[in-house]
Amino acid sequence: MTRIASILVLSVACAAPSCAQEKLVVQEKVALQQKRTFTFEQAGVRFSNQFSGARLNECTQVGSSAFRLVIRPENTPINDSAWYAFQVTAETPRTITASLTYVGGRHRYKPRISRDGRVWSPLEADRWVYDREKGTVALRLDVDKRPLWVAGRDLVGVAQIESWADALARKPFIRQSTIGKSMRGHPIRMMELGNSESRNLVFVISRQHPPEVTGTFGLMAFVSKLCEDTPLSKSFRDRFLTLIVPLVNPDGVDAGHWRHNMGGVDLNRDWKDFKQPETRQVRDALLKIAARPRARPFLFLDFHSTNRDVFYTQKDEHPTFPENFTRDWLAALAKRFPDYRVRRSGAHDPTTGTSKGWFYERFKIPSITYEFGDHTDREPIRRVTGGSTEEIMKLLLAAARN
Repeated sequence: MTRIASILVLSVACAAPSCAQEKLVVQEKVALQQKRTFTFEQAGVRFSNQFSGARLNECTQVGSSAFRLVIRPENTPINDSAWYAFQVTAETPRTITASLTYVGGRHRYKPRISRDGRVWSPLEADRWVYDREKGTVALRLDVDKRPLWVAGRDLVGVAQIESWADALARKPFIRQSTIGKSMRGHPIRMMELGNSESRNLVFVISRQHPPEVTGTFGLMAFVSKLCEDTPLSKSFRDRFLTLIVPLVNPDGVDAGHWRHNMGGVDLNRDWKDFKQPETRQVRDALLKIAARPRARPFLFLDFHSTNRDVFYTQKDEHPTFPENFTRDWLAALAKRFPDYRVRRSGAHDPTTGTSKGWFYERFKIPSITYEFGDHTDREPIRRVTGGSTEEIMKLLLAAARN
């Protein structure tokens, strides 16, 4: 039986000032996938979703070595970000076909495989076939008694992010705290990096959307650069306090959601009404520090993933402090990496409820959604993000001196 977590009804939208015609948009109940192992005794094959971040709702055998896997979202309507992750084993070594069928979505993430859930590699291109018309994909997998992990991206979940943050918190210039809890009780953590007495602030958040692992890679590369033992990084840590919330949606990540939190809401559309506890608690924690005497926010970054690397920003004509930061930063990035295409989408609409919109309206600082491609590899993310972080530090240090 599918368990129901919660219900959310969105507001009524009026088609005319008189509201004579009303369109009621109903957000469906969040359905928790049943954690289980699908066992096919005659074939000697087992599929499992019994791990954090898994997404596999149904599995049936359709041939001697062929299986149909059904992937459903947590609720609808929802952005088409069809996440999948499962394990498969076999009693004797064999090759099987696993066909992924999506309910309410289409195949998006190229398959990756792992033998331990930590080291991942792409499934070879000749071992999977995408049916563009149907939006499905068929995977040819070599399986045996060792678990084979298959997922749309490397699994970097709650435990991995918390372990990374705990290791960083051993550094003398990083302090970690719990600023709240998610709907299911996961702690929401914040790191304070740099000079705790500084009133120059940078805000950084990530992982509002569960499958967006490359955004986490970018965040980690950004933080790693801030922590380096270089004159630039040490000077920045001395002059600035960077506030980092690396995992805004731990429930969604843990449950293998496509997009939403456990309330069935896209958290990056809740920064206007703040109906969800996660966005409220992150907002309140950051506002508390921003309310200190003489506090001066400089920058907001929100790390995400999409189909390609892109920066969502305000337009240059939108006034910000520091003035012209985004223009100058992206120009420096393009000059530093001439082989890297800097894509920018400049717009500002505070009614959409994005974090970028809220931070700009609140502080009039450059507020940027930093997006990495779904399939961008770790090394180019590390290289480009490291360079872009150095350019950020240079520009902000110059602005702080003025």
